[in-house]
Amino acid sequence: MAKPMEFMGIEYQEGALDEKMSQLIRFAVNLAINHEHGARLHLERARKAGATEDEIWETAVYALRPVAAQVRNFARKIIADDPKYGGSGKRS
Repeated sequence: MAKPMEFMGIEYQEGALDEKMSQLIRFAVNLAINHEHGARLHLERARKAGATEDEIWETAVYALRPVAAQVRNFARKIIADDPKYGGSGKRS
């Protein structure tokens, strides 16, 4: 049963998500911030909650997408600034 909680001024119902979903989200967040201990902990808990390998890998891809987009955007900026590729050579 969900219980009312508050975190940093945000009121929510802890337990509204099922355990597997909660652990998969926590796993993804820890992957995204490169927190190895947390990622391993929540991976183990997600598996215990019944997460399949397909669900785990899908979750990992979701964690990767924002990071990959950041790298892509940064690369585009650097390459666009490079005179070898028609850029001005000036920082934008």
